[in-house]
Amino acid sequence: MLTAAIILDAPGHVYTEREYPTASGGTPGQACVITDWRGRQVGQPVAWSDMGTASLPCLGLGYYRVKSGEAETTFAVVPVPECRMFDKDSFYGIDTAQSWLAQKGAFRCPWNGSDTYRTISDLIWRVGLPHVRDRLRWSEVNPKPGVLDFRHYMYNADLLCARGILVSGMFHDSPQWAGRLEKLPSDLAAIHAFCARVAATFGNRMGNWEFWNEQDIGFAPEPAWDYAAALKAAYLGFKAGRPGIAVLPGALCRMPVTSYMHAMYENDAAKYGDVFNYHIYSPVVNYPAIFAKLREFMALYGIADRAIWITECGTDLEGHSSSEGASKGNMAHSQDQEMVVAEFYPKSQIALQMEGVARNYFFVFCAYNERNGEKDWGVMRRDGTVKPVYAAISAMTCELVSARLVGEMQVGKGLRAYLFTQPDGTQTVAFWSVSPLDTSKGGQVSAKDTCARLFAIPAANGNYRLTDMCGSRSQVTVTNGALELESTRFPAYVSGLRCLSASRLALPRGKVRPYVLAADEDLAVILRIELNTNDFKVASEKTKAILCAQTGRMNVQVWNLGDSVKTGCVEVAGGRLRGLPEDSIKLGPFGTPPATFHCNVVVPDDPGVFTLDLVLSGTFNGKRISRLSVPIWLEDKVISTCKRIPLAWNNLESWTRNTSAQSYKVSWDEAEQAIRFDLEWESGVDRWFYPTYKLSLPQESLSGAQMVAFEVKSAQDKVENDFKGSYLMPISGKKGKMLPYLSYPPPLGSWEMRHVELPGDGSMDEVKAIRLGANPNGMKCSFWVRNISILRKNRSARAERAPAPPGGRAVP
Repeated sequence: MLTAAIILDAPGHVYTEREYPTASGGTPGQACVITDWRGRQVGQPVAWSDMGTASLPCLGLGYYRVKSGEAETTFAVVPVPECRMFDKDSFYGIDTAQSWLAQKGAFRCPWNGSDTYRTISDLIWRVGLPHVRDRLRWSEVNPKPGVLDFRHYMYNADLLCARGILVSGMFHDSPQWAGRLEKLPSDLAAIHAFCARVAATFGNRMGNWEFWNEQDIGFAPEPAWDYAAALKAAYLGFKAGRPGIAVLPGALCRMPVTSYMHAMYENDAAKYGDVFNYHIYSPVVNYPAIFAKLREFMALYGIADRAIWITECGTDLEGHSSSEGASKGNMAHSQDQEMVVAEFYPKSQIALQMEGVARNYFFVFCAYNERNGEKDWGVMRRDGTVKPVYAAISAMTCELVSARLVGEMQVGKGLRAYLFTQPDGTQTVAFWSVSPLDTSKGGQVSAKDTCARLFAIPAANGNYRLTDMCGSRSQVTVTNGALELESTRFPAYVSGLRCLSASRLALPRGKVRPYVLAADEDLAVILRIELNTNDFKVASEKTKAILCAQTGRMNVQVWNLGDSVKTGCVEVAGGRLRGLPEDSIKLGPFGTPPATFHCNVVVPDDPGVFTLDLVLSGTFNGKRISRLSVPIWLEDKVISTCKRIPLAWNNLESWTRNTSAQSYKVSWDEAEQAIRFDLEWESGVDRWFYPTYKLSLPQESLSGAQMVAFEVKSAQDKVENDFKGSYLMPISGKKGKMLPYLSYPPPLGSWEMRHVELPGDGSMDEVKAIRLGANPNGMKCSFWVRNISILRKNRSARAERAPAPPGGRAVP
């Protein structure tokens, strides 16, 4: 955290190399000392005038710190933006979220007449980024039918466009009039109309549009098939409003490949998107494994050659902030934490390009805190100044904005070097020493050890430009055919090279590629369902409908978003539906209400069938339409026909500690007849608890089991009993290998039964233990569980209830 008082005259304290900084807020008679980002003094101390001002020298590119007494601040010097290239095909972008995060009061802004939006736009222009991601809220700009006002959203788009910066536009939160469910809309015509209007109105200010954000988590509580139907309408609307614009599905963020992703693409999402959109906050060392899984997934759905865009990328490796920030309740990074983020930026950008990523938007430019104010995200501080990562971005865009990564070079142990080709045919090498940031899989790292090393690469005799992580430049001379360099953990760049080669090539980038429509396909007819909430509930991962009654009522809607009348039929596979017409269905053109049919799922008589892979499709005007896929788990049938095998859950000795909590206690609660876990966390800790229950084999084996059932409740020190996630985790084999997490609805304040479906792929055969718990938002949490049992197929047996457990004793 900076001790403020010194204020510089440039917005964000960012100057070009042609400008002279003027400082104010000093004490007459004292002097201010300038140091570079490495802590080395620059020039002589500058005295404050009688008016408390000081004229600082015009410095070269880089990042600097000004200190006078106890007061200090920072500033950056960057290239003149008019001399930069703003390459529209460049990899480099940033998520500013400025229409939300730069509203008045979000950060101190004594510049540009306190115009926070203009200040952010100027800072993006000066840092040399050609792409920005911004957001709008549909319910805010279009609160009533026919009422549309883009207000500051359009103002921000105009500011960025005037500076040659393209925007990736994204929106979510539908208005009530559009048939809002929880957050998604149900009126597909309303989605289409809004997207067409928004695309046409914003026009060439936008480089592309995204429909929704992180729909696989809380931004869309609705099931995957609801999102897919809305995506289809949005895609067609965007294309109608501005043909040729790139349209992205909402970014997926749970890693690496989840059941939600499969459910979304089983609903033909690949046909309604031009780019694969993803968010990543994992340590860099995990990138190769994550992207290998993503490429397998993309190949499975026929989009292996489609571009991958990362529309949010960030890190937690600097840890939660512990310094008091300029805004009450929002903590700030320490100087060391700021350097970790600065180090992360260029390393992560190159690692993503090695994996074939075509575009990245770093998260986030504006000052922004999460996790009760403890997580400091912004490139900007709350006092309006920029952190060292700003200078790192400027240096990287200056050196590489139009360069293409060739691959990795081998230059020695503990070193990394990456070869880039410039448009003029010369080469640039980015290099650094391996540090804990390169190898850590989690936790917190420090940037205090510079990890300095020496190495050399072949180069023709002559002069070359050396640029450090924050943009400072120097000249290096080669006289013996070897370019000798000093490497630290902080990436640097050497330019003007030729004839170098890479030993490991970067993976090729995919293309921004719309789906190629076959002659017998029609994307404008869209199927949508509405489940009867008395008969169905949706699995917590939002990928499966759970039939919890003997009937399975649903409404099937057939929408026509085309401009002509269409006639055809709906087909069903993977199950049977009563209520669909046997004759052909006539659909009016766009604007006509959907054809709606009241249907009922037919539960199969076969006692061994517990899942229906229901797929609806159809043919209209002789053309095939996209699929609607809804897997159905026949829970009521499972419970009524499976044998219930109780576990010895009430034995405290069978439970072992597995939590990040500093305080942990497990005990027997006599009043509740349950096992009770009491947990408490300190500030700045990722909060989770998943105590391990060791299965008593073979009688408690999960092999062949259909589900695990248990009763659960909880309490925590939050107004709402809120959790970030709740899972049952099977652990397989002697080495404690964890299988994919199985989510369940979070525990509430009163007892409720939970049924967790087990995969039937044989992965449960070697399970030795299970972990059961959650990720609370509170700092204190109590968690009760009882009556844990396994349900296994038994066609003749009636369901059994687990016997009441005896008492137990506390285990610390």
